[in-house]
Amino acid sequence: MDFLQYNHKALSRIYPKGQRVESSNYDPYPLWTVGCHMVALNFQTADKYMQLNHALFSLNGHAGYVLQPELMRSDSYDPHQEKKVVKYSIAIRVIAARHLPKLGRSISSPFVEIELCGHTEVKSKTTVYRDNGLNPVWKTQPVCFKVYEPELTFLRFVVNEEDMFSDPNFLAQATFPVKGICSGYRSVPLKNGYNENLELASLLVDIQVLQPENTEEELYFSSNQLRKKQAEFSSEGLLYNTHTNIKLSPAPYEPSTSNHFVRECSTSENRAKQKKLKSSTFYS
Repeated sequence: MDFLQYNHKALSRIYPKGQRVESSNYDPYPLWTVGCHMVALNFQTADKYMQLNHALFSLNGHAGYVLQPELMRSDSYDPHQEKKVVKYSIAIRVIAARHLPKLGRSISSPFVEIELCGHTEVKSKTTVYRDNGLNPVWKTQPVCFKVYEPELTFLRFVVNEEDMFSDPNFLAQATFPVKGICSGYRSVPLKNGYNENLELASLLVDIQVLQPENTEEELYFSSNQLRKKQAEFSSEGLLYNTHTNIKLSPAPYEPSTSNHFVRECSTSENRAKQKKLKSSTFYS
């Protein structure tokens, strides 16, 4: 909480330790959640953390600057409390893939891992499709993930192959912010570890964004209550009808002399207007 308050007033820069010999990356997610502004990574390393960084800056078209979520800019933001509230759920079913890359000349045996990267990391994977990297098809059940903070959560698809020793080997990946995911059948373009597009390689997935059960029940209850009230009002005749009220409403009381005078003035004005219209010529 102190670091969050500090980042509201000052800029903080995070970078790898100078004594590092290898170009491995640290996890930038905890630093993003406390509002750090510049979190430097090793771009020459094609790992999961670099792919998350690429997905984060895809929200602004890779312009190099992403505005912090509105909830993080408020003084009452507590990341520990946000972990307890489920905003919505995502049900994902991997259907098929096409034109997957292969390592060497061997025929790949692919499987897909689905990972939700956020405060809680949850993984799920499909079965291994033997000896078919061209057009594998999976008959799996949907996997449901709970989303606590859509602004700071990422959905990651990783395609691996299983070798003869049952070890996974990386083939392709695709990482997206959960904030921009919509329901429906989607063709997911796959990329390599450096976030470069792989020609024709893609996944066919079915995504359903589900609201929490409590929210659905409250909306259903309120809509039913509204319909009942409308039915009660219509049965009692309390709905306002402009035409009937205008016809049935009595005219305000006015003396007869004034009414007669107003009628005469109005008729004389109408006759003068009609004469002007007849005598004048209009051109289109």
